[in-house]
Amino acid sequence: MKSTLRIILFLLVAASCSRGHQAVTLQEGKWAPEVREALDMLMANPGKDAYAVFDFDKTSIVHDISQALWVYQIEHLRYADAPAHDFLDGLPSPEKEMPGAGMSYAAMGRAMSSEYMTIKSRLDAGESIEAIRQSDEYLDFRARMNIFLTKMDEQYGSWVSYLWQPGLLAGFTQTEAEALIRDAIAEHLGLEKLAVERWTSPDGRWDGDVQRGIWISDEMKDLYKCLEAAGIDVYICSASLEQIVEVLACDSGLGFGIAPERVFGLRFVEGEKVVPEFDPQYKQPNREGKIDCIKAYMAPSYDNAAPLLVAGDSNGDVPMLTAFPGMKRGLIIDVGRSADTPIGQLAVRAREEHNTGVYLLQPSFER
Repeated sequence: MKSTLRIILFLLVAASCSRGHQAVTLQEGKWAPEVREALDMLMANPGKDAYAVFDFDKTSIVHDISQALWVYQIEHLRYADAPAHDFLDGLPSPEKEMPGAGMSYAAMGRAMSSEYMTIKSRLDAGESIEAIRQSDEYLDFRARMNIFLTKMDEQYGSWVSYLWQPGLLAGFTQTEAEALIRDAIAEHLGLEKLAVERWTSPDGRWDGDVQRGIWISDEMKDLYKCLEAAGIDVYICSASLEQIVEVLACDSGLGFGIAPERVFGLRFVEGEKVVPEFDPQYKQPNREGKIDCIKAYMAPSYDNAAPLLVAGDSNGDVPMLTAFPGMKRGLIIDVGRSADTPIGQLAVRAREEHNTGVYLLQPSFER
C-alpha cells in the first residue's frame, strides 16, 4: 500500500511542476574552487526537466546514518525481537565459522543474546545506563557486536550487512521504529559529535574501531537548495534502509526537506511491524541495483533521460556514476578510498584532469 501511494504522489508532483529556472551560485564555503565553478556552470544551463541523484551516507551527509542508529541501539539497549533471535536475522548460514574468531556466527549470536539479557535485566531493575556501560558484560557485548558486523561484511559482503544492521529494528512497529530513528539522529547529529572510538572487550579478544556521529554540511545543504532553485530535481538513491534515510532527509529543520517520493533506499516488506526481509517487488538500490532504481523510478518522469548530475563516495556508487552516457557531471566526495578501488580510480581520473572533465573530486566536508 505504501509503495502504491508513493508512486501516485510521485506522478502527481511530476505532472504539476511548472518550473522557472533561477540564476544561482553556490556559497564559497569549503568547496574546491574548480568543483564549485563546474557546478555553477551546470546549474546555469540545466536544460529541460533535469534531475540529479545523490547517494546519502558519506556523500549527502558526513558519516553513516545506519551506523549511527546501530551505535545508538547498542548504547541504549533498544531492541525488540532481535535478541530473541540471537541477533541472527538476515544472516545466511549462521553455523558458518567467523573468520579468525574460533566460533560460528550462531555461537557468537547466542553469546551476545545471553549478555544482552543479563545487562537488560539490570537496566529493567533500575540500574542506570551509565553504570551498566562501565560493566564488563556490556563492554564485551558491544565489542562482540562490532566484530560480528565487521566479520560479516568481510565474509558475506555489503548486501548481507545492509540487511542485518537495520534488521536489528525487527519487531518494532513502524511508529516505534521511526521514533527510535529520531532519537538516534538527535543524539548523533552535529559536527562536534563526529568521532572514531575503539571498542575492546575486557579480555582483549574482540577489538575494533567504531565511527560515531552524523552531520550535514552547510555546503551540501546549499547544493541541494541551489539545484532545486535552478530547476533540477534532487533525488536520493541510498543503500541504507529507506525508512532510516527519510527521517533525516525529509525533515526541513534537521535535514534537507526533500519530498519522501524522491527518496529511494533499501526497502523491507511492508507490515505493521518491521520484518528484516527485502521487498522482492522493488528495485533495491545497492550497487548495480542503483542503476535499476534510477531507470525504473526516476528517469521515466524525464523522458528516460540520464540524470544531469550523480554524486557518490564509494564503490557501491560507481555503477550509477558510470552507467549513463548522458550524465554531465559525476561528483565524487573524497573520503580517502584507496586508488586501487573502482571509486579510487574515478577519483584519480578527476584529479589528473584537474576537475575539468566529467568527474569532479571534492574533499569530504568533515575535514
